[in-house]
Amino acid sequence: MTSSLLSREPSGAVLVDAPGRPRGASGRVLVLYGRLLGPLLAGYLLLDRTWAYVHVPGTPAYIGELVLTVGALGVLTATGYLRIPVRDEPVLALLAAFFLWGLFRLPPGLRTYGTTNAVRDFALCYYCFFAFFTVAALARAPDLLDRWLAQLARFVPWLLVWLPLALVLPYHVHAPAMPFTGGDSVLNHKPGNAAIAAVLALGFLWLFPETRSAGSRALWSTLALVTVLLSATQNRGGLLGATAAAMVGLAFLPTRDRIRLIVKTVAVLTIGLGLAVQFSLTIPTGTQGRAFTATQLIENVTSLKGAASGSATGTAGARDLLWGLIFKQQVADGKLVDGYGFGVNLPYLVNDTQVTGGADPLRSPHNSHDDILARLGLIGISLWIALWLGWYWQMVMGCRRLARRGMHARRQAGVLCMMVVTAILVSSFFDPQLEGAQIAALMWTAVGIGVAVTSLRGWFGRQAPAPATAESPPQTPHWSTGQAATKGGSCRPP
Repeated sequence: MTSSLLSREPSGAVLVDAPGRPRGASGRVLVLYGRLLGPLLAGYLLLDRTWAYVHVPGTPAYIGELVLTVGALGVLTATGYLRIPVRDEPVLALLAAFFLWGLFRLPPGLRTYGTTNAVRDFALCYYCFFAFFTVAALARAPDLLDRWLAQLARFVPWLLVWLPLALVLPYHVHAPAMPFTGGDSVLNHKPGNAAIAAVLALGFLWLFPETRSAGSRALWSTLALVTVLLSATQNRGGLLGATAAAMVGLAFLPTRDRIRLIVKTVAVLTIGLGLAVQFSLTIPTGTQGRAFTATQLIENVTSLKGAASGSATGTAGARDLLWGLIFKQQVADGKLVDGYGFGVNLPYLVNDTQVTGGADPLRSPHNSHDDILARLGLIGISLWIALWLGWYWQMVMGCRRLARRGMHARRQAGVLCMMVVTAILVSSFFDPQLEGAQIAALMWTAVGIGVAVTSLRGWFGRQAPAPATAESPPQTPHWSTGQAATKGGSCRPP
């Protein structure tokens, strides 16, 4: 697959087209996994939970798990493509330790609560296989990243046209209900998830400006901001996640570009919100009684400091109470160190009725990080913190090295991964997003891509060229090749 994204030399901010070369039968299933990953994530970004619930009739195998099965088969038939990166990248070893601790805590839940409940809760851990399999697929075929970025370039406009509609349509269009969800419409799109999808699109537009003209980029960026603001009227987690992601992206832009972008964004937001308030623009009917209005947006923002009243403060207080009750119960039950494991419905432990009602009750404390603490204890949360400290350290230092070596496209891909992961981690403090494949698959895929692009070892294409000197001009960083290096940590077909 070719695209203008891939046709320029690395003096620009785009990748170099380097078609992959056949490497024999070994690893072909990993390449298939890589080709399935783009449509899978596109479906999650567009359709959210509806796409996540596509499954094989009569079985509990959903579409995300089916793609993971392809990845697992690929790794089993070509183990070296994962074994060598795990050996060479300490952050992958930390991720493996986190998964293994979760796996150790799984069997008691299988016996006590049954396979369905325990495995469902264990998704909090096993979705990290998206990271492992993405790394393995890129070790086998580094040009897959070119393919994904080319697909994303074409997909962004469609995504940004659909996201604002996806937030509003469920309240005005009658649609069939999804199975196993307690009657949720197939059009439902969680506001926090929509904000994260908008962050992905906005980050791509900022970091790969050569893909579109300045006017086109301004139009699509405005639509992305509209999506974030509409989402923020319903969900503060998405707003905070988008803000944190934007700060990460801005930190890696040149100072002049950063200031220009901040000024333009503030101007657009000020004018837009001013007009919305002046003309009392309202899109009726939101969740929990919240309408899509500038007034509701302002109330949600002020509620972050406890200055607001009404549903915004009420839901925040109920969530804080639930977190505290579960933690106190965990201490009282002597489960602080190793956690409750998987299978138990955590809100039931404290007789919570706000999130456990209905046909599809919430099984977590409405916070993915608190869910990890409750299920895996201090051991699990310590591994979780160490994982992210290690990943961000590798990303920041790796992006700096790539900038010094003139590998700007590879660096920009790493910054985009940091933006997406940051948005999700922050938003997950307010919503159990990592327990669902529609967000977990995106985050763990970004983690795997981030590890690959910031690695200077031979398992991911060629090693990065050394920094240019007065005697040695900058080298052309043809990192995206279909053939791995044969020295310095090579990844030979097993």
